[in-house]
Amino acid sequence: MNDERGFTLVEMLVSLSIFAAIAAMGVGLLRSSVDTQDAVQARLKTMGGLNRVRAVMANDLAQAVQRSTRGVSGENVPAFLGSSTGFAFVHAGAGAGDGSPRPDVERVGYALTGGEWRRATQPMLDGTALSDGDRLAGEVASVAVRYRDEHGNWAESWTSDPDDRLPRAVEVRLTRAGRALLTMLFLTAPAAVQAPAP
Repeated sequence: MNDERGFTLVEMLVSLSIFAAIAAMGVGLLRSSVDTQDAVQARLKTMGGLNRVRAVMANDLAQAVQRSTRGVSGENVPAFLGSSTGFAFVHAGAGAGDGSPRPDVERVGYALTGGEWRRATQPMLDGTALSDGDRLAGEVASVAVRYRDEHGNWAESWTSDPDDRLPRAVEVRLTRAGRALLTMLFLTAPAAVQAPAP
């Protein structure tokens, strides 16, 4: 007589319950992994955007030049003008990438406009105004800018008059909605060294 015994209904229900619990844990693990990957991608995208902002600003400020310009009405505009919420200056290395005629220097400005930290340029160095510019960072609640002089003192405003003097460093603090305070520190181009008189 063959003793053929199968699974009882209770054993089947217990097995299915265990399988369902393992499957639920697997789905939870997979969901957690996907959420983590999405969070990492979002963080990397944010960091990439901030690194681009830093690179653009560092490049511009490192090439600041002591060259005053003329405004729309022909008035003299100092080489570097700064307030606690933005600044504008002349920098070198502005040749066009497409080979079209363009001066080797341009005036560029950074300012908080409508909740965005923007970079604007002037189409012509003299006699024109800064453009509306391009967005570098969004959701900016406030900005605080400081300027360091050759003696190591910080000020919340700057004018390069007299003698087209440039600040030695510029500090920019961006307060963004729901994010940590972003503090960026940049060095400007070193001041030109005058040759001693013979």
